[in-house]
Amino acid sequence: MEADFKADIFAKQEVFKNHKEEVDHVTSRVNRHCRDINKMSVDVRMVLKRLDKLEKRALEQQETIDALEGIVENQQTWLTRIHSCHCNKGAVNS
Repeated sequence: MEADFKADIFAKQEVFKNHKEEVDHVTSRVNRHCRDINKMSVDVRMVLKRLDKLEKRALEQQETIDALEGIVENQQTWLTRIHSCHCNKGAVNS
């Protein structure tokens, strides 16, 4: 009877040991995946910061383009006026 009891305890210990090894293995894999996810989240945050900087630069460049377009339009207006005055002077002098 005592031998059966000891054998039963030994069998249960082996089952527990096997389950513990499986749990340890799964825990190790989960921890590795967590580290990978943390690294990826750091990478994502860096990419988002970079995108924010690029967006800010794009907005600044668009403002510059808009300002330059305004200058070009102003110059075209003046050139048209000068040309118009020149043409009118020529017609009056003829």
